[in-house]
Amino acid sequence: MISPGISLLAVAPTHTRPGAIKRDLTPLPAAISHPASVGAQHVASSSGTLMRTFIGLVVVVAVIYGIYWLLKTYTGSKGGKSDGRMDIVATTAIAPNRAVHLIKVGDELILVGSAEANVTPIRVYSAAESTALNARLEGAPAPLRPASGFGGGWAGFLTELRARTVRR
Repeated sequence: MISPGISLLAVAPTHTRPGAIKRDLTPLPAAISHPASVGAQHVASSSGTLMRTFIGLVVVVAVIYGIYWLLKTYTGSKGGKSDGRMDIVATTAIAPNRAVHLIKVGDELILVGSAEANVTPIRVYSAAESTALNARLEGAPAPLRPASGFGGGWAGFLTELRARTVRR
């Protein structure tokens, strides 16, 4: 068997000496050797690239808008519609994933606290209280109750303030 080093010597031509560099005489393409003669083609290819990029951008934006429209249509038909028997009047976020909702059920209002795992009723307002609360929420001033037997002025004001802020 012949070793690899000997087989290379047998195949290599005898007129080249080891370590000599052979010059490459392969002709270059016209675009590299004579750039002035092909300049118009280069401009056309760069404008084609820009046009392809612009069309791609338009297609991507159209796909994003289409997905947005589908999601909006799907979620709009799934929820958000009310039959009038139960309606969310107001919502206030307290913390991330925690909120307080005021829900109208028939003539009553129910104040509900919601968190990640549960919903807790806080207070149920009667029909008379819900009418006054609805008037306040719509911007109309709530009617003041007459001062209880403490007289007018600051005493009546403090009595009214206590009556409005009492916890039940």
